[in-house]
Amino acid sequence: MSREENRLFSHMVYEYKKGIRRLVLYTAKEHEADLCRMKLSKSGIAWYELASKDGRINFFFGDCPCISIIRSFGEKPLNEFNEKEDFILGVLLGYDVTRQCERYLNNTERAFCAVCAAG
Repeated sequence: MSREENRLFSHMVYEYKKGIRRLVLYTAKEHEADLCRMKLSKSGIAWYELASKDGRINFFFGDCPCISIIRSFGEKPLNEFNEKEDFILGVLLGYDVTRQCERYLNNTERAFCAVCAAG
């Protein structure tokens, strides 16, 4: 793990421990995976791994209920998440909820509510 990658991962762990994030996604190169596992284990942080098609590993770490939701989606790559799974993931990662709603509505070709459309 390069110094920059190590700093980024350590910063994400720090943010989780401080309560800034409840779920974190870190994409690691395969050679970094053991170090990530070691740091998460040493910190007592729950995690779940999903391999991506490009040989990288997506580490989801954080609160157990959040991890359980991600695990319930199965072992498919992130780009194969359906619209609802993508929406839930974005919200759990702390993305702007309104923008996630807009993204979901646009991706599912659903109209905005009548009140919004009238404004």
